[in-house]
Amino acid sequence: MTTDRSRFLLEGRRVRVADLIQANLLGAGTDLEFHRPRLAERHHAKVLADGRLALEDGRTFASPSRAAGAAIGGAVDGWYAWRVIETGDLLAHLRQRLLDSASGVDGTAPETVAHPVALARHDFLRRAREAAESGCPLEMSVRELISYWSAKTRGQVVTERIENDLDNYGLITDPQFRKVGLDSRVAVAQHVAEDVADELREGAEASHSETDSVQSPLELRGATLPDEVGITLGNIPSASTDVVAVNPGATYEEAITLMLLNDFSQLAVMNAPPRGYKGAVTWKSIAREQHSNPGSRLVDAVTPAKVFSFDTELIDVLPTLQEQDFVFVEDAQKRITGIVTAADVVQAYGQLATPFFLMGELDQLLRRIVRDAFSMDIIRSLCDEDGRRKLRSHDELTMGDYQRILQNDENWKALDWPLDRSVFDARLDELRQVRNDIMHFNPDPIPEQVVAQLRMMIRLLKRFA
Repeated sequence: MTTDRSRFLLEGRRVRVADLIQANLLGAGTDLEFHRPRLAERHHAKVLADGRLALEDGRTFASPSRAAGAAIGGAVDGWYAWRVIETGDLLAHLRQRLLDSASGVDGTAPETVAHPVALARHDFLRRAREAAESGCPLEMSVRELISYWSAKTRGQVVTERIENDLDNYGLITDPQFRKVGLDSRVAVAQHVAEDVADELREGAEASHSETDSVQSPLELRGATLPDEVGITLGNIPSASTDVVAVNPGATYEEAITLMLLNDFSQLAVMNAPPRGYKGAVTWKSIAREQHSNPGSRLVDAVTPAKVFSFDTELIDVLPTLQEQDFVFVEDAQKRITGIVTAADVVQAYGQLATPFFLMGELDQLLRRIVRDAFSMDIIRSLCDEDGRRKLRSHDELTMGDYQRILQNDENWKALDWPLDRSVFDARLDELRQVRNDIMHFNPDPIPEQVVAQLRMMIRLLKRFA
């Protein structure tokens, strides 16, 4: 295993069969089998030199999961399906040996000393896998989870890295860590379907009784990169706060006092919080009931209120919020965990939209500056020297292009700005790096510091341009 490869395996992409070949853990021409004893099926594949798997019908696939899925006509985690016929090893076991070897935890010294943060992350993932296999998965807040990747928010790049690393260890989070708040708790668990787990385990015992049983089976989500996740109810802070509630037998005075003390416009009515949900009382429902029936009880003022799962995308809840101003949120165990109001959603979209529009304004300013100062010939010499991009217009330029153009000594001098180029470039580079998080709707608010940096950069450009 080369030095670069050793480091790379600890730095956030999915392991491939080609990596196993390069590490001499698997050879070209190796025969694999996927045994499904309950259906009396045996599927076979051969490892090709480039890391692809060839099925018996001649079709080839770049990943074990795609090959296994094609063989059975369904979604399957191929790392836990394919087994080396000669040794009985699952591809997942070989993958784990590769990861352990890269970090040195297998007792052999890695060819290079990996970064301590990467080693700590590998150790955490290994412990998480062992805990999940023992039936006692690790639980932690999302904030603590992403800290193993030195992250404070769930941007696109770090989210893909976390998903890839978890997948390499046969793990998922329950609930999915992007769909809840930063302080919500998740379990780091195996992606297991029990019925299929039993089937694969039986196949392992029947075919290779001397080997370890299968630890994890099919992946419920499929074996591809995670779908793009929009902002969900679970991302709203109020969706995971303790719900203040009254029971149906409470008095008007009790409900009104709680609403006044907490500045609530509505209150949950439940028999046994966080379950036993009955509905809600609001200022409107209380006033209407007391006006029409002075002798009524609080239970008479209870109005139906819709309950949505934490992983419901915010955009799908907007019509309901428009009608009744609030919804209740429940977790995967059907427990009421919070209330999301129309005001909460306005605030959430405001936090998303502000940096989005500021980044768009910055892009327009930079494009105008570059367009007015530099010809396309100059730009192509820096951004499309080999002509592959076929740049024809300033409208095709990216933030990285602006940076390359302004890094050029002659171009910077041509602007004649009384500014230090290196300091300006460093700030522009910082903003370029957060651009993806902004444009892909990071579920966590962009830090106020970044918003302030965007505003100040725009102000500076307007002044000197």
